[in-house]
Amino acid sequence: MVNGTATTENEIIASPLLQQKVPLLPEAARQIADPQVRNRGTIGGDIAHGDPANDHPALSLALGATFVVDGPKGRRTVKAENFFHGTYQTDLADDEILSEIRVPAFAPRTGYAYEKLKRKTGDWATAAAAVVLRMKGDRVESVRIALTNVAATAVRAQAAEQAITDKQLTVEAIADAVAKAMSVCDPPEDLRGDREYKTAMAGQMVRRALAVAASRCR
Repeated sequence: MVNGTATTENEIIASPLLQQKVPLLPEAARQIADPQVRNRGTIGGDIAHGDPANDHPALSLALGATFVVDGPKGRRTVKAENFFHGTYQTDLADDEILSEIRVPAFAPRTGYAYEKLKRKTGDWATAAAAVVLRMKGDRVESVRIALTNVAATAVRAQAAEQAITDKQLTVEAIADAVAKAMSVCDPPEDLRGDREYKTAMAGQMVRRALAVAASRCR
């Protein structure tokens, strides 16, 4: 699927195509900022800004997105994993723009969730977790876990993914994944909490997101 970078959050929420093919995006967009911002803010702007507190960077990692970049030297594609270099730093050159966001449609039996803790409506996340999970029988066939606002960039928790891949989602397996997700957190201290609190909340968001995603694998 190809989604235009100038698409607003409210257009994402209202899109029948996204609701059917990539329902994580509309669900997550409802949690972004407030109605006024969602009427003007765009998915491309959210990603290109390179703010680790923005929601779409982690969502793009969880979704396996690919970005199309255009500039005077031509067109190129960049995987989401290679796009975010640091806080407000991306793979975009000064003379390039983000022109397309490509996201694969969900396969059958794919569950998803975006669990976000924030102080009040309109605030950035204290911590958030995006999960895309596919089951085969009672075992995890594939999973992608990404975290918002707990490091200098959005983070994909690959060790946490490996902890539950090809396994049943037992209490022990989930606890192992949560611990491994927390181990990649390095959040700054601010009014939303200290490092220990934010890291603990990231773990709780991963736990919740895994539970919700697993419940949707039908």
